[in-house]
Amino acid sequence: MAKRHESLISLSHDHHHGLALALRLRQGDKALLNDGWTHDRKAQAHVVKKFYDDELRIHFRLEEEILFPFMVKHLPGSASQVEILIEQHRQMEAVIQQLQTDEIAVLDQLLTRLGGVLEQHIRSEERTLFVMYEEQMPQDMKQQLGLEMRKRLGVLTTLRDR
Repeated sequence: MAKRHESLISLSHDHHHGLALALRLRQGDKALLNDGWTHDRKAQAHVVKKFYDDELRIHFRLEEEILFPFMVKHLPGSASQVEILIEQHRQMEAVIQQLQTDEIAVLDQLLTRLGGVLEQHIRSEERTLFVMYEEQMPQDMKQQLGLEMRKRLGVLTTLRDR
């Protein structure tokens, strides 16, 4: 990933973790097991649910409550992409809700699908939305967004940790 404007660094950092997870989910039983990852799809589903609760939920809220409205307001050309990205959030949340099943074949399909949507989503944000932001957003607006993101991240993290 490219070096990001400071206002996007926390989101890009999350994306790095998300891409690692997406790759493993898509690889299924071909994923390397040198760092505690498992081929057990039930255990993977548990990891995904924890990842969602600990990281993705906050990440999605930051994007939907701060970044996306900011983009649409100041760069109206981003509206159609933002709409797609929000729909992908809903798709991923729907898949995560379905991970309650004990059927391994179903888990395999769900986790592989989630890995694909997550990877596509992150790459779209990094390669298109963030590039648009960095190239077209005035510097003072980037600073304003950065302040708002840091404030909201602090609030959301405090709420999560309670």
